[in-house]
Amino acid sequence: MNKLKYEKLLKQKKIKPITCLTAYTISIAKILDGKVDLILVGDSLGTVLYGMKNTRQTTLQMMKEHGKAVVNNVKKSATIIDMPYNSYQNKKQALKNAKEIIKYTKVDLIKLETDEKKIKIVKHLTKNKINVVSHVGVTPQKYSNFNKIKIVGKNNKESQSLITLAKNLEKAGSKFIVLECMKQSVAKKITNLLKIPTIGIGASKYCDGQVLVINDLLNLNSEQKKPKFVKKYINLEKIISTAVKKFTTDVLKKRYPSKKYSYF
Repeated sequence: MNKLKYEKLLKQKKIKPITCLTAYTISIAKILDGKVDLILVGDSLGTVLYGMKNTRQTTLQMMKEHGKAVVNNVKKSATIIDMPYNSYQNKKQALKNAKEIIKYTKVDLIKLETDEKKIKIVKHLTKNKINVVSHVGVTPQKYSNFNKIKIVGKNNKESQSLITLAKNLEKAGSKFIVLECMKQSVAKKITNLLKIPTIGIGASKYCDGQVLVINDLLNLNSEQKKPKFVKKYINLEKIISTAVKKFTTDVLKKRYPSKKYSYF
């Protein structure tokens, strides 16, 4: 299987749903490769791996290092890396940092959390041959407290604003648009209006694809409050805990290492 190209994913719109999951490490990247269409190195690594309260403290260097580790171990899926908070405040800064990420990691696409003010930045990046994924709706980098996040698109004014923004981001050259935590009817309308694929996260089955944070899907931290849209496919936390208990019991009872695991 060859590396998945954007053109193929573009043709999938309205025909075959696009799958996307996050990866921050080599082991997860290798597991996901070829099983999902898109692998996202999200700035969520700040909260997932480093225990940060939000994604604002995730640095460009973190994104570069984790991004390189993932991209180097992905041979089939297309790859995306998030631009972290405050790394694309103007056209010059955005282009410099996007080029830096791409040069260091060889990633396929760069993702930006976008609003009306960021349209000109997306346009500038695409003019400079940067493949951009735009992110609209709830954009986590705007929040210092994730508990304050609420769904968007609940009234007509908000809905129209989101639709207009998505259309303008498509015109600016976006390759995909991520729709996060928005009313189902708005996500459906945006998806139907755009020629480029939409990737939903808490934005209904009517999007062209879906993305989840891998740690949420695997339920690696049951104590952490999860958004309504998260479906837990396995309780990996419990499985790991059971394995650890078996190991400690074996060590305490001197059953491990046995002859089988020793050198003579």
